[in-house]
Amino acid sequence: MNVLIAGASGLVGNELLQLTLTKEAIGSIHLVNRRILEIQHPKLEQHIVDFSDLKNLKCSAPIDIVFCSLGTTIKNAGSKEKFKAVDYEYVVNLAKWAESNGVGTFIVVSAMGADSKSSIFYSKIKGEMQEALSELSIPSISVLQPSLLLGNRSEFRLGEKIAIGLMTVLNLLFVGPLKKHKGIAALTVARAMLTLGNNKAPGVTIFSNDKLFQIAKKTTA
Repeated sequence: MNVLIAGASGLVGNELLQLTLTKEAIGSIHLVNRRILEIQHPKLEQHIVDFSDLKNLKCSAPIDIVFCSLGTTIKNAGSKEKFKAVDYEYVVNLAKWAESNGVGTFIVVSAMGADSKSSIFYSKIKGEMQEALSELSIPSISVLQPSLLLGNRSEFRLGEKIAIGLMTVLNLLFVGPLKKHKGIAALTVARAMLTLGNNKAPGVTIFSNDKLFQIAKKTTA
């Protein structure tokens, strides 16, 4: 089995990369980035790409699964337009590449509350991305909708650090119906993505935050 990972330099993507490197069933791992990552492995093949135009992306082996954890923030992107370029256009472009290259499974990280009709710009763009994916003919698409991601990022985000601190405390109170709002570790999301690589359900399947905890356990079982 050959896989492609977009967003391996990010919080979830890096955890996923480390997991895939240990799986014997995975023959080759293709990273698509805007820069070379400082990691080497016999399974690994890195591709420098322009996500706005992927027509020149060629892998040395047919890709079975595409894992996409591309994402940014409006602050890091610099504007709403640039945020949309990453979280909508780049993701949809990658999915279209997967479609045209016969990829059977596409797994993408979206967000809790994604809704194209939302008044919240972030949630609206995530929802529009999901709708665009649903129009493609990829046999199986899994959309993950995690809550606040917990983990150590390479860059410092003050607001997010505060939110994570509060969420760590609140997680103890999130039981029963509130469990779906619990903050979730990036490693847990990555484990769920890896498990969903075996999901062959046709069409688009959306996995809520609370479901991701359950799926991730299957990876470690």
